[in-house]
Amino acid sequence: MMRMYIQNGVPYEALCVFVEMLSSRQCWPDNFTYPIVIKACADLSLLSIGVVVHGKTLKAGLDLDTFVQNSLLSMYMNCGEKEEARRVFDTMWERSVVSWNTLINGYLRNGCAKEAMMVFSWMMEEGMEPDCATMVSVLPACGYLKDLVSGRRVHALVEDKGLGKKIVDKECVGRHVCKVWCFHGWAIRQKLESDVMVETALIDMYAKCKKIYLSFRVFAKTTKKRTVPWNAILSGCIHNGLAREGIEFFKQMLMDTVQPNDATLNSLLPAYSILADLQQATNIHCYLVRSGFLSSIEVATGLIDIYSKCGSLESAYKVFSGVPEKGKDIVLWSVIIASYGVHGHGEIAISLFNQMIQSGVKPNEVTFTSVLHACSHAGLVDNGLNLFKFMLENHKMSPCPDHYTCLVDLLGRAGRLDEAYDLIRTMPFKPNHAG
Repeated sequence: MMRMYIQNGVPYEALCVFVEMLSSRQCWPDNFTYPIVIKACADLSLLSIGVVVHGKTLKAGLDLDTFVQNSLLSMYMNCGEKEEARRVFDTMWERSVVSWNTLINGYLRNGCAKEAMMVFSWMMEEGMEPDCATMVSVLPACGYLKDLVSGRRVHALVEDKGLGKKIVDKECVGRHVCKVWCFHGWAIRQKLESDVMVETALIDMYAKCKKIYLSFRVFAKTTKKRTVPWNAILSGCIHNGLAREGIEFFKQMLMDTVQPNDATLNSLLPAYSILADLQQATNIHCYLVRSGFLSSIEVATGLIDIYSKCGSLESAYKVFSGVPEKGKDIVLWSVIIASYGVHGHGEIAISLFNQMIQSGVKPNEVTFTSVLHACSHAGLVDNGLNLFKFMLENHKMSPCPDHYTCLVDLLGRAGRLDEAYDLIRTMPFKPNHAG
């Protein structure tokens, strides 16, 4: 339960459960419990409580457990206690790449780029293999220090380990544009800005940082003969809500005789869903048939979603029916179920759900959300409650906030407000505006 609270952004509740656990004296925290509790302290920047928990790990003899130590290391760095974090690190018997990365990133976040680079050098001397998370911290550190020699050494490592694409994905998670500028400047100084992978990385990074105009500038300077920069700019447009611009880029791509691939279509199709224009949907459908891309399950799923957004359930179902039974995965089933549910066809959605179960495909959280949502919109109260029970008992699945939101909405629409209130009161989440 504590892990669930952490994952849902309510660390305070996780601490409350921890206190209840200690008070009950019926079960005791172990090396899996303490890292969760320590993370809650880190998320809340509760250093004083974190120190108390650290003391409890000492008494329990768990202070030398690698998972516990990594959590303590992260917590102390998050609270700005660099010296205490270093003491924890120095006592570690086993230092995983996570341990090294946590210390390096902690120093960087606390404005100690020089110390971060010293730890990185130490890590390399110890023979520890760096990963993309290491490089994401080390590259900005080189930029802050204007350390050209170290920058070249890191770049050589990136090339040698083939970490370029992974670094781009990792770098963009934080959406920190200052890091991207640092990376861009470093690439220019290294005369790498015309490298197709670097260009693609910059287009992608700027787009994910909501600086799409900078993505356009970088794209304008590319040679445009390779597919990957086109894919990046298409994806960037969609990420920033520029559906029409994305479609125009795709048309230009075809005019320039650049060959699209599956990744191109997976980036492009959401643009048609956003526009919800049936004529545009028909046009892209024809292209997919002619080009042979419709054989891809991901593309077929995207096309079903497009037709659903256009309100053309008949066309959506035709695409669904055209996929071989053995090729229908959980995502495809979830999308077609959601399509009928959104348009108020709850009974058809339930029928499709039952067909999916009979075909041997196991539902996941998204599938149950889709079918519960369908029941809510169609006023199928008993069906919805039975499906919720089926999810708990037959599939042993823990409900997520979206499941509770659907049930509360279902009961509320049916006028069963007391039951809805009881559900809100007993669910293991704090209610949000939607639920």
